[in-house]
Amino acid sequence: MTSVTVTNQPNANVNESRVAETRIELSTLDNLKVVVGSLFEEHYEEIALNKKVMVLKPNWDVYYKAEELGTMFMFLAMKGDECLGYSLNFVINHLHYADLDYCQNDILFVQKEHRNSRLGLKLMRATENHAKLLGCKLMLWHCKENTPLNEILPRLNYGVQDIVYSKEL
Repeated sequence: MTSVTVTNQPNANVNESRVAETRIELSTLDNLKVVVGSLFEEHYEEIALNKKVMVLKPNWDVYYKAEELGTMFMFLAMKGDECLGYSLNFVINHLHYADLDYCQNDILFVQKEHRNSRLGLKLMRATENHAKLLGCKLMLWHCKENTPLNEILPRLNYGVQDIVYSKEL
């Protein structure tokens, strides 16, 4: 099994055999855009249901503004210089419950060949822990039906908060 190091340092770790270890690290948008490669497209092709109206085109200006305001954070799963996955999240003050700060995951993705490892779980745990450090009292994840994440969340003591339906107009 591959070892995983969780760190907020951008340094690469190597195990005793000098093979790069997988690490989870806080990142910036600028760094994400450099290392993510084709993962956004892979993610989009796998999960976007309404490709006719949901064309992959990240609104980088909004993401950068959220980063500047400190209302967004992200973790990358890295092995050497290769990005294996990511978790991008927003810290939000709830509009209905003014005393509640919560963390809403925007995107969570791990390359298919690494999904049988604990890499996704490590990204989720790092996200939860960082959200707690930022004062969040609730963590929200969204997922598609019939996906591994939909099966994992109940085992991690998550319950259904809302159900969202969509329809093309």
